[in-house]
Amino acid sequence: MDRIKHFFTTARDFESVHANHRYTREERRRLRQIPSIDYLPPNSEVYREWIKTQPHNKTWDKWLVMFVVGLVTGIVGWALYNIIGGMAAFKYTTVRYLLGHRLRFVAWLFNSTFSGLLVLMAALPVVFLAPAAAGSGVPEVMAYLNGCMMPKIFEMKTLLVKFFSCAFAVASGLPAGPEGPMIHMGACIGAALSRGESSTRDCGGGMCRRFGNNQDKRDFVTAGAAAGVAVAFRAPIGGLLFAFEEVASFWQQHVGWMIFFACMAGVLAIDLLNSAQRAFGEGHFGLFESEWSVAFEVKQSIEAHLAAVIPTVIIGLLCGSLGIMFTFANLHIARFRDANIKVKKWKVLEPILLILLYVTSTMILPIFFPCLQTGCTVDEVTGKPTCPPGAKVQRVVEDSGDLYTCQASGLYRYHAVPADKGGGGNNTIITYNEMATLVYPTGEDTIRLLFTRGTHRQFSYGSLIVMLMFYFAGACWIAGSAISSGLFVPMLLIGACVGRIVGLATVDFAASKGWGSPGAPPGVYLPGSAWQWMDPGVMALVGAGSFMGGVTRLTISLAVIMMEMSGDIHFLLPILLGILVAKWIGDSATHSLYHGLLEVKCVPFLPNEPSFPVSLDLFEVKQTMQTPVATLRMVETPNAIKEVLMNYPHSGYPIVHSTPAGAIFRGFILRDHLKVILQHYTDPQSDRFETSLSKLSYSMLTAKAKKGVRLSAISPYPSDQANGTDSEMQIDLSPYMDTSAITVQETFSVRRAYILFKTMALRHMVVIDDRNHVVGIMTRNDLLGYRLEDKLIR
Repeated sequence: MDRIKHFFTTARDFESVHANHRYTREERRRLRQIPSIDYLPPNSEVYREWIKTQPHNKTWDKWLVMFVVGLVTGIVGWALYNIIGGMAAFKYTTVRYLLGHRLRFVAWLFNSTFSGLLVLMAALPVVFLAPAAAGSGVPEVMAYLNGCMMPKIFEMKTLLVKFFSCAFAVASGLPAGPEGPMIHMGACIGAALSRGESSTRDCGGGMCRRFGNNQDKRDFVTAGAAAGVAVAFRAPIGGLLFAFEEVASFWQQHVGWMIFFACMAGVLAIDLLNSAQRAFGEGHFGLFESEWSVAFEVKQSIEAHLAAVIPTVIIGLLCGSLGIMFTFANLHIARFRDANIKVKKWKVLEPILLILLYVTSTMILPIFFPCLQTGCTVDEVTGKPTCPPGAKVQRVVEDSGDLYTCQASGLYRYHAVPADKGGGGNNTIITYNEMATLVYPTGEDTIRLLFTRGTHRQFSYGSLIVMLMFYFAGACWIAGSAISSGLFVPMLLIGACVGRIVGLATVDFAASKGWGSPGAPPGVYLPGSAWQWMDPGVMALVGAGSFMGGVTRLTISLAVIMMEMSGDIHFLLPILLGILVAKWIGDSATHSLYHGLLEVKCVPFLPNEPSFPVSLDLFEVKQTMQTPVATLRMVETPNAIKEVLMNYPHSGYPIVHSTPAGAIFRGFILRDHLKVILQHYTDPQSDRFETSLSKLSYSMLTAKAKKGVRLSAISPYPSDQANGTDSEMQIDLSPYMDTSAITVQETFSVRRAYILFKTMALRHMVVIDDRNHVVGIMTRNDLLGYRLEDKLIR
């Protein structure tokens, strides 16, 4: 019992969404090490001189870059899905062939070896070349757009490793999906095209200089992330809403239009490429077939009914509860992995061990499920079954010859019934293994199977529950390992299993009451009936959205994504209800998965609203600010500036002007800019003794600041040895200081300071008194929930 209690208390992850996460002392130290980003450029004299030379109200080039971001994201998505599809098809076709010839051990050996090699190729580049490419990358993108500087997440090397690692990992058959990595890759593409802060490439063109700032880079990264969602789910509106609801912390209406344009471009690109690909066969170029343009198309439309509220609420409750367990397990495993798996070779071996266990399980589990026979077929469009008397409604998935035989634990086997045996020569008995049907296809194909309508009893409670537990455990463990993988497909599949179980229960309940359409099996309603919604495939769609909502806490964007990716608009209200119920249940016990992962990674993320037991309007900023503050005068000596830089390693400093009434606040200067200025005036290659040394331009100042200046590389300014004094020249900092730096009075409300800080995407907020004297400063870390509680309550 004590061990169980320790397991739940040490993780600190069972906490309501309204509770602030508690960090250890070491985690607080890591929080302080992540720098913030200045999205708005400092409004200095040199900046205003530079901005005069830039075009004003010129937006066509930004629209163009947005289009290119979406276009490239669509092309990357098309290539990724084709590589995954090709490798997965080769793997499953070979395994089916071997099983069809009853070579079960050889099939296992090939499956294990091939999948293990794919995982090895997925893990090696992540561990040794680009560790930032591990996982889905969604929390890191959220952190960057919230104002946290995340190192190396947008480098070209990270993008390439992310692409190939994701392709190999998903094709191997691991319980993972490409949708999360697509968000990260889209963000990488947006950052690369903006050239805002690329550490691997330099762009000297006019457009690159125009968009080479943090504010434009943020817009392009947001557009890339949204386009990634749009391409992954073929959901342009969902991509826009996902960026608005989950990823982006700052939003402007006109930028939203551009982001939607990028999402449209991404979906157009992948649809055109799919159309061109089909045109080489039997297709027609320019025709967007629903099979390719709708990610998980539901071909049979079924109207919603008020009575569907009951199973929908049950699904929401179950998915919300499972979402809590899923979130907690992911966070606890992530903490365990960070604490215990630090050697690189073990990071590579971990996903390989998992795929070997996973493949072995998929070969063993179908053995425990019997072969089932049915003569029924269901038309996917009309939903009308054709069955011999007494048969249960089933659906023929494929009729190709490379499917598993049931005797080899496979999918379907077809036996023509001859006329002399009573079959009339036209009937078909379909033999299949329901567990193999679930575990052998890719995750996306399994989701399509679970969403299919009219297949009421294709899967039993046993196979659905085993698949649920099997996939749940695998998805929890593989998430966050040293491969590029996402959780969207596992979340959809787990939720679809839950929904299908509840849907099957509604069919059984109807059968127990003797309900159902005339001529149909008990509990089954045929097309045209008002009760046709009592279909496990319908409930699977509701369950998929509900479980994803219980884990991510998305609402509006998730409902729209579910609608766009399935093509089903009739069940939008039940889907919304299931999502909301699951979200409310999840909020009561844990933070959302992505926010929890940010807490595990010790990222100082600022949520939209601070969590506090009482209104923060009751407190003043002087109770939370840092004090005293290191300041600089408007005119300083080089040695004085260097001394401040060495003794106070802050990211910026207030500039004050000495008056008889004291030092009054005049502006703010960034540490990186200050080092460039100091190097410029003390450069041994220049005539540093000339007080008329030319002023730095804004473009040169920012370019050198991006490259970085080491303080140790700055030469000290020599003293006047003849007079024994420090007769240095005076450096005028006024042209470089931000004269529009945000300041608040020390009596300012903490809640309003939080809103101002987050809305304006600030890095610093100077606190002054009623005489304009600097009395303190506030940064991102001062507004984190645990810091507010420590200073205002504890």
